[in-house]
Amino acid sequence: MTVHGGRAPRLPNTTLVSFPGVSGEALVIALDLAGIAASTGSACASGAVEPSHVLAAMGLSGASAQSAVRFSLGWSTTAADVDRALDAVPGILGRARMAAS
Repeated sequence: MTVHGGRAPRLPNTTLVSFPGVSGEALVIALDLAGIAASTGSACASGAVEPSHVLAAMGLSGASAQSAVRFSLGWSTTAADVDRALDAVPGILGRARMAAS
């Protein structure tokens, strides 16, 4: 797992993470089924099929961009929501990796 821009000045409510060997799109679908909202790529390219030009400018390889998932917290996000996502991601990631192999 790679947290992109973790040491850079950035919005405190948004994190972009790449999970090598797993499709970001597959993870987003699995997260959605678990009731967790996330997105692939950057907000600037939301819904696009091609990797984001923003992620390319950040130096991400095509593979890292394809495995990237963006988590954003909103005004209504609670600590319990974050804890639930943190608890769910490892299992979802493990199932996605097994399905990809």
